[in-house]
Amino acid sequence: MKSEHLFGAMAAWCMGLLFLAPILWAQESAVAGHVGMVQDWSEHNVAFSLDGLVRFPELLDKEPRIRHQVLQRFGTPQSNHLQDAGVSANNGTTFQRDWNVALGKGRIAPNMYPAKFSFDPGAAPSCANDYVVFGLATAGATAGQANLVAFNNLYAGTGGLCGAAPTVMFAYNITTGTGGKISTSPILSQDGKKIAFVESLGTSAVFHVLTWTAGQGGITTAATPTAMTSLTYSTVNTDTTSSPWIDYGADVAYVGADHGVLYKITGVFKGTPTLAGSPWPITVTSSFRLSAPVLDSRLGLVMVGSRNGNLYQINTTTGAIASLIVGSHGGTNPGIIAAPIVDVTNGTTFVVSANDGVSAVIVEADTATLTQLSKARIGLGAHSFTALSIFQPALSNDYYTNPSTGVIRACGTGSADTTPWQYSFGFTGRTMKTTPAFSQQLVTSTAATCTNWTEFFNPNIGGGTDFFFFGLTQDCTGTGTSGCVIARTTDAAPIVEAAVTGGPSGIVIDNYSTAGQASSLYLSAAKANTAYKFTQNGLQ
Repeated sequence: MKSEHLFGAMAAWCMGLLFLAPILWAQESAVAGHVGMVQDWSEHNVAFSLDGLVRFPELLDKEPRIRHQVLQRFGTPQSNHLQDAGVSANNGTTFQRDWNVALGKGRIAPNMYPAKFSFDPGAAPSCANDYVVFGLATAGATAGQANLVAFNNLYAGTGGLCGAAPTVMFAYNITTGTGGKISTSPILSQDGKKIAFVESLGTSAVFHVLTWTAGQGGITTAATPTAMTSLTYSTVNTDTTSSPWIDYGADVAYVGADHGVLYKITGVFKGTPTLAGSPWPITVTSSFRLSAPVLDSRLGLVMVGSRNGNLYQINTTTGAIASLIVGSHGGTNPGIIAAPIVDVTNGTTFVVSANDGVSAVIVEADTATLTQLSKARIGLGAHSFTALSIFQPALSNDYYTNPSTGVIRACGTGSADTTPWQYSFGFTGRTMKTTPAFSQQLVTSTAATCTNWTEFFNPNIGGGTDFFFFGLTQDCTGTGTSGCVIARTTDAAPIVEAAVTGGPSGIVIDNYSTAGQASSLYLSAAKANTAYKFTQNGLQ
């Protein structure tokens, strides 16, 4: 009887949440200082489920990434940012490429994402105020080359809102020392006025917060920042793999450096960036690079992976460290490269490694105890002494209602070779199953590898379509051909692809608007120094 009452209460709460969606959108814009919507590398690294939010409803206020996703996944579709009319589901045709812009000598690293800002998620997309920013992993000291570039007029192209092409909104050379460059993903303030990022120098790492001005600089005629605070947080090593994580409520960032030390920075957007005192900084692992960290704000734990193959848990108050071996110590490429995915309502963390001593794996751990709950094998990986890496998996939209109804999808390899394969695993309760629900070879090339996966649910395509976007680095249409960006819906659905030289960087996705060209994904080509926008409308 108690379970029936609980189920009824949960159902009522969830229905209430849907009716409250317009109010929550209004609250997003009504708070002091204006709050827009940020889409960056971290958006899908905090997971949840509606049944879990029944137990922890305070997370809607505490973690804006959850609030954004609840509204996007479960809010009532509207005709502004929340709908894309006249579009059918993926049937195996190619993407429509809306625009691409050369970034000069700029380049984005393989596990690096742009960041997108939508000024008002409850209103029509804005040509002037919505923007996407790319940090570039190339020193900006040559001939005025910018290494932080933003575009507005994003919804450009045939039938679009914003003319024929995007506009450079601002472009800066942020270099403060010889060889300075941006090798990790930027993060944005909730009002979109400030951008935080790390400048990697030869032997140090500098945390910058830039207040940008529209109209300053061009891609090859970069402006020098006029309003930027700088904090050298590591004087002995750079940062090439650990993108900063922002705790918006506390105005705190967590970020690593290449010698395995994790730092806490206070006063990020609302004060003056300052290194936190004892017990910070924390030496997580000596001499091994860290992944981007992810905060479980409910438990007060930072989860971070290491190139040594371990998953680490750091208590934000005491600095206490715990670890779980995921990859094989001493093996080829055991490292956890992609940031963990942390389900803050169900108390679980997911990471991937290319080599646990037997194969490539996805591991699910209990976040609080750091005990392994499940290990799923995803092919040979780097166990054959091939130096390949495994990147970000993605959870399906159904998972966010109840994990037992969803899947986690990822790339691995063949069981006896290194050709790229797709894998899907279901769940029993909160625990990932170890036998794949689906697996399929993507291409026959052993030289091609997969990039990060990004999921996006569009409730207005085909009655509701869950898209998965990822890429391959080469050989998409045969030996010697280009890399590509790929879209897939269900496991059995045809693959949709478009050529992207060297494959895509991390992918961010913004809207599902009825407005022309306003439902988009943004990325950069790994080997072509080019920024791209593709619309979901191209998935016809």
